[in-house]
Amino acid sequence: MREVVVVGAGLAGVRAGESLRAQGFSGRLTVVSDERELPYDRPPLTKQVVSGTMTESDIRLAGAEDFGARWIRGTAAVGLDRERRRVRLADGAELPYDGVVLAPGAKARAWSGAVPPAGVLTVRGLDDVRRLRVAVDGGAREVVIVGAGFVGVELASSLSGLGVRVTLVEPFGRPLRALGAAVSGVVAKAAGRAGVVVRLGTGVRGFRDSGGRVAAVELVDGSVLPAALVVVAIGMVPATGWLAGSGLALPAGRIHCDERLFARTAGGAGAPDPGVVVAGDAAWCDAVRAADGPVALEHWSNAAAQGELAARNLLAGPAAAEPYDHVPSFWTAAFGLRIKSVGLPGTGDRTVVEAGDPAVGAVLVAHYREGRLVGAVSVNQGRLLSAYARRLQEERMVGRGNKTVGT
Repeated sequence: MREVVVVGAGLAGVRAGESLRAQGFSGRLTVVSDERELPYDRPPLTKQVVSGTMTESDIRLAGAEDFGARWIRGTAAVGLDRERRRVRLADGAELPYDGVVLAPGAKARAWSGAVPPAGVLTVRGLDDVRRLRVAVDGGAREVVIVGAGFVGVELASSLSGLGVRVTLVEPFGRPLRALGAAVSGVVAKAAGRAGVVVRLGTGVRGFRDSGGRVAAVELVDGSVLPAALVVVAIGMVPATGWLAGSGLALPAGRIHCDERLFARTAGGAGAPDPGVVVAGDAAWCDAVRAADGPVALEHWSNAAAQGELAARNLLAGPAAAEPYDHVPSFWTAAFGLRIKSVGLPGTGDRTVVEAGDPAVGAVLVAHYREGRLVGAVSVNQGRLLSAYARRLQEERMVGRGNKTVGT
């Protein structure tokens, strides 16, 4: 293999580049990114960078410039020709490859309806955070956040800590709902103590503007929330539209890959392409499964582990490639709470509080499906999670052959 192209310069793409060199690849390595920024770590954006406790230089990915790649920044990939083995770029250039790592990540989901010309933001990348800070520093002291997933909760915590009046709107009835009712309740109470107004169980009908800027948010229940700024935090969309026509399988817009991270082709049996591997937020991997099928993950640890293995398997080839064998994990911090998870919480049929007490804001909740552990979540009880991670790894090894392994 003489030429490898990595599409995506987030954590998964950088780890892939490092892994290629570590495995002895000495050929031409090109990394393509639609951002002009040097590679950076995303998790601190909505927490430390918004709050001002970390600078942009603090979040740069160490080592990204050290593995001898040709970097193409600020130019998006717009097509993949697998027959000719070419990646086509927005400027018309084509990059030949013997192998390609697809790590394009995801983009923030935009509001589907009409929005005022100014004052309604999404937050995914560094430029988004810069715009948010400019608005807040410029006097936007009343902010409505639509969506109480991880991004929404983290931003609500960070902005309230800056003295901003924050209202958090969640139509599904509880924040961080995938983590279970006990954890959601702890988070909602902590948000209230921090001064955040939490509006649960009602959605957004639309926005009002004044002079081309957002002025208020209209809720489905008829109430109106004044707003100098609105952040839409309603999830992510895989950045895979450019792969249409590539012949790859793209269920729900994600790139389907087998247990060894080789991209599956569309139609028929979905045979893997030995020249294309997948890693990170856009992957839909056969090795990351719940009882109902593969589960998409947008976690830091998953991106890092998949990037490293995808590159290693690309060089090894399908016959010698290793299966992806990583227990997912995640952590965040908000409102003085440190929240951690292992496995796939939210894919079970029963949750059990196994340590702590939600009433005091310290709890561990195990998630089970048909009596088998599939995940666990802790709030200020992280020391207890290692035992659950070991259990999940053991069950994964036992159940690998039945394709319904909990992690």
